[in-house]
Amino acid sequence: MWSGYKNQETTKKFLAWLISKNFAVHDIHTSGHANRETLKQLADALNPKSIIPVHTFEKKRYKDVFDQKVIEANDNEVMGI
Repeated sequence: MWSGYKNQETTKKFLAWLISKNFAVHDIHTSGHANRETLKQLADALNPKSIIPVHTFEKKRYKDVFDQKVIEANDNEVMGI
């Protein structure tokens, strides 16, 4: 995760809880972005009932890539799932 999240109170509490349960916490850099093939492999392996694209400019194209049901949400839209 981005190291800045560690300054948030909820994250601090969560990390403290993990450490109290003897989890090891490591900082490992990642870009946070996966390519289409990797996302497809993940979706096929997990086989979720539906996929909700977030943080993308291409949400309309998800239906062309994934076999699972794709639910499109708008920024700041509240949805019940």
